[in-house]
Amino acid sequence: MVKTQYNEQHMGAAYGPYGQMTQAPQAQTMRIDDVIVRTVALVAATFVAAIFTFSMVNDAIGTDMLGNPVVVDEGAFGTAMALGTVGMLIGLGVIIFSMFKPVTNPIVAFVYAIGQGLLLGGVSAYFDAMWPGIVVNALLATILVFGGMLALYKFRILRNSPMFTKVMVGAGFGIFALMAVNLVAGLFGLDLGLFASDGNANALQWIIAIVLTLWAAFSFILDFDMIEYSAQNGAPKKYAWAGAFGLTAGLIFLYWNLLRLLSYFQSN
Repeated sequence: MVKTQYNEQHMGAAYGPYGQMTQAPQAQTMRIDDVIVRTVALVAATFVAAIFTFSMVNDAIGTDMLGNPVVVDEGAFGTAMALGTVGMLIGLGVIIFSMFKPVTNPIVAFVYAIGQGLLLGGVSAYFDAMWPGIVVNALLATILVFGGMLALYKFRILRNSPMFTKVMVGAGFGIFALMAVNLVAGLFGLDLGLFASDGNANALQWIIAIVLTLWAAFSFILDFDMIEYSAQNGAPKKYAWAGAFGLTAGLIFLYWNLLRLLSYFQSN
């Protein structure tokens, strides 16, 4: 009898005593709206950080008598490049982390967004000094490509599948390895010739730029599918950050490749 009374008072402590319990507490699950709000916040953080270094580099660059861009303020330019380098290292670290574990921590997601923004702003300003208007065109192209992929997924023209996932994930690891090797080689002063820094691209560099841009665009199908599946199957609300991080990283990567591809067009 004593044991029965104890159980009635203490079993299911998380729900309250049986006599007072109304319903079990419901764990919060993610919704697509949660992903949208978090994505907007991360993109906004990226944009604000990008404006900061863009302004620094833009003010530090002038033109010579022939109209070519030249650095007129070494201090400001060096500071912006240092911030961009820190942002690049932060981004690389977070991307490596995300390969093994979903990014569900908002602090990590915002650190990535801000770091990438610092890098994105400085490089974009330099590109815009070489080819005026290229940044606006790259931003518009990024929005249009993203909107197009969303429409293709929404109307079920493009769908995810096990084979598509395998191809995209395998290609993603290959792309990451290629870029990591190129980065390490660059640190040692070696140019592997994979990308044309001056815009004058050869056939191989054109192919690489096009392939990377296409992969960046089609990677959104994986993101959309993951977000939709998670929302429909009651994933914990924290995974909305994983979806937002994936979309933000995809937008940034797409922008970088469109910026590079447009620079090739400008030089031909």
